[in-house]
Amino acid sequence: MRMKRVFLVSVAVAALSLAGCHGGKKDALDKGQVVATVDGDEITIFELNAELQGAPIPAGADRKVFEQAALQRVIERKILAKIARDRGLDKNPAFLLQERRAGELILAGMLRDQLASRVAQPTDNDIQQYIAAHPEFFAQRKTFSVDQVVFPAPASPDKLREFGPLKTLDQIIQKLTADGTKFQRGSGKIDTLAIPPEAAKKIAGLPAGEVFILPAREGVTANVVTQVNVEPLAGDQARAAATNAIRAERFAKAADSQLGEIVKKAKADVKYQPGYGPPKQAPGAPAAPGTPAVPAPAAATPTTGG
Repeated sequence: MRMKRVFLVSVAVAALSLAGCHGGKKDALDKGQVVATVDGDEITIFELNAELQGAPIPAGADRKVFEQAALQRVIERKILAKIARDRGLDKNPAFLLQERRAGELILAGMLRDQLASRVAQPTDNDIQQYIAAHPEFFAQRKTFSVDQVVFPAPASPDKLREFGPLKTLDQIIQKLTADGTKFQRGSGKIDTLAIPPEAAKKIAGLPAGEVFILPAREGVTANVVTQVNVEPLAGDQARAAATNAIRAERFAKAADSQLGEIVKKAKADVKYQPGYGPPKQAPGAPAAPGTPAVPAPAAATPTTGG
């Protein structure tokens, strides 16, 4: 079993239902269905609520104040969008590509949300059993203090493999300098809860001072462990982590059982131009996910020298 951080796309379903709500008359303002009109374009309460979902209202705050501010954002956006359309920007290929991409992301997100909504919530017994079965995440949870170098991800797997033989951060820095790649050196902390179990085991088993590489939000990090700390996770934090892990596993199983074979068959029919096929898996690299409906884990298995 492996812990995964679940990143579910929050989709405002009501916002996608606007087409069924815009057909009313302008006097619908009196009925409370439309909150404003911009050059004849009606803004419904559904659209306003969708806007509010992007900025949750703090507990105890005056909802009306937030509604008014959100409505002004919608109005200004519609005015600017109309100006852009009047100037023909909606015919620009860059807009059309982004529009297609946004629609696909929303649909994929709604599919994930649909699957997630059907995943059974773990019971107290499920949570306790998971915590007992995974002491490495809870009672014996470890964090690694690291000296690290952060740099942009290489353009290809082949370029990343060039770092494989390097054993120290100094060697990493020498290569980055020779390649003309900008980097930053500093310190960091790696929590075993945030990486797959096999990655944590591989890091723990490295010889002292040996470098390993992990993907990061900023690109890639080359790391050397400077200290290992045992930091038990208990109480509400443990319950929350176990709940998320169980839901992630159940979600992954549901996605694979419902979509895995469909995606596999669809991929088999994809026609690639030369040089654009899927990347070849490097020896010892973790297998790719079986379906894109499963959220990616927080980090991949580390790449190390040797």
